[in-house]
Amino acid sequence: MSTLPTPVESFTSPHKVDYTFVAGTGRSTFLRGLQHRTLLARRCGTCERVYLPAPEFCSRCLVELSEPFELGGTGVVKTFCVVNFPFPGQTIEPPYLVAYIQVDGADTTLMHLVRDVELSEVHIGMRVEPVWCADEDLDTSMNSIRYYRPIAGGSDA
Repeated sequence: MSTLPTPVESFTSPHKVDYTFVAGTGRSTFLRGLQHRTLLARRCGTCERVYLPAPEFCSRCLVELSEPFELGGTGVVKTFCVVNFPFPGQTIEPPYLVAYIQVDGADTTLMHLVRDVELSEVHIGMRVEPVWCADEDLDTSMNSIRYYRPIAGGSDA
């Protein structure tokens, strides 16, 4: 009878990876919109799929997407995860909830925090709305939306 070795729980690595993320034309438009409390989507003229945030080209048809247009911001929780454990570099103290939110009018989802609700009450189908930063804190990042919160009495499920 053999015994299993003790699992490795952590290790120290001297390696560091520096990288630069380039948002590209489509997603740069989306990020600039956030600075003005605007969610800018783009549509594929071939398959009609609406992307938020939008790349430059449709991932299905490989055609350039339409000009940006504004979506309202309200949406529905499609799936979610409660983060219970701390990890290196974490800026929010657990527990907290992260959800994939399908904004009304979009075919894709955004990942963001959901707050102003008991974690146990969040559910798939919950209607939510964005809570934006103060004017002086708006920038070209997802941080312009502080979090999403439930819309009173709203549920698609």
